[in-house]
Amino acid sequence: MSTKKYLRPNGTYFEFTGNLNKKLVVFTHGFGLNYQMWQWLPPTVYNKFDILKYDLYGHGKSIAPPCPPSLELFAKQLAELINYLGYEKAILVGFSLGGMIIRKFANIFENNLEGLIILNSPHKRNPEQQISIETRVKQAADQGPKSTVDDAIKRWFSDEYISKNQEKVQLIKNWILNNNPTLYSKIYKVLAQDVNEIINPEKKISCPTLVVTGDKDFGNNPDMSKRICDECLNSKLVIMKNLKHMGLVEDSIQFGKILESFLDQFLEIEKKII
Repeated sequence: MSTKKYLRPNGTYFEFTGNLNKKLVVFTHGFGLNYQMWQWLPPTVYNKFDILKYDLYGHGKSIAPPCPPSLELFAKQLAELINYLGYEKAILVGFSLGGMIIRKFANIFENNLEGLIILNSPHKRNPEQQISIETRVKQAADQGPKSTVDDAIKRWFSDEYISKNQEKVQLIKNWILNNNPTLYSKIYKVLAQDVNEIINPEKKISCPTLVVTGDKDFGNNPDMSKRICDECLNSKLVIMKNLKHMGLVEDSIQFGKILESFLDQFLEIEKKII
């Protein structure tokens, strides 16, 4: 099965692997990153489904946002992409900001949603956490991505992992540094301020939902993930031990097994329908 690479007429870059007759799983990356962040997950996560990976507006190879960035804009970008490929429903995987985006998608496009996997994503922050992220937003606005990238790497990975995987860590740093400075700070504000749009929704998310974080992820901690689960009717919570924000890279094997186990239920649903 080949991977096809496209730039949509609306300026969204995406990569699609599949044959248009399996269930679709869509991977939405985090702030400052791009679709390549998913490359370290085991191949078994991908080989049972049609797979879509793409770059958010203002990231990677996609164009700048066509209007001021917001969760709604990013959710609509995702909805348009799914529709463009001809799918009625999708299973969505979102990391950090991506996890916020797919929850916004659930609020707006519930009928197009089959399942959610929310990874290391925030809920309402306490005052200390909010001050911390607002400080970083201001740094980014004043000095660009270079002012926040080193601290980000320290929040995302253990010291041991950084020391033993310098080439991979540098690759991720380069992704961040390559962001347009003006767009970077504007989208950072979405991550910092727009979470209130998706907490305590009037209608709880009804599709099967997996919520995962690391026990050492300060900005997206287990308490936040528990509160996300409480806003879903059919949810499962997994807290990974001794991992920070980028646990899906630091321990991609374990992360892959967790995702694969959750995704298998959708294959069982398909068998029952057939």
